[in-house]
Amino acid sequence: MSNKIEDKIEYYPFDDLKVELLCDFYSDMNDLYEFCDDMVNLYKKEECCTLGSEKYSTLIEDEVFLIEDIASAACKILQQHGTVIKAFRQCREKRESKKREQTKPRKE
Repeated sequence: MSNKIEDKIEYYPFDDLKVELLCDFYSDMNDLYEFCDDMVNLYKKEECCTLGSEKYSTLIEDEVFLIEDIASAACKILQQHGTVIKAFRQCREKRESKKREQTKPRKE
């Protein structure tokens, strides 16, 4: 089960990002997730088809076209949400830095 966009925004309350930016980002992420889920489903169907059958050919073609959709959605996220991605990257860096400091052997 996927978390609601509102819950995700609440969990990561970025002080310097507008809520609308995060809503758009998570919405686009959900779109990308759905494309990827569709790809997994097509692949599972493909595994059950006879190689060379018309159904197999149609599934392969659908997968190829879906790759274009996935690439387009990913490029859109990178182009339109660089600020959000940068904010997440900074969160990761801060968290890992704190973790390193906590596990660093103390000099006595």
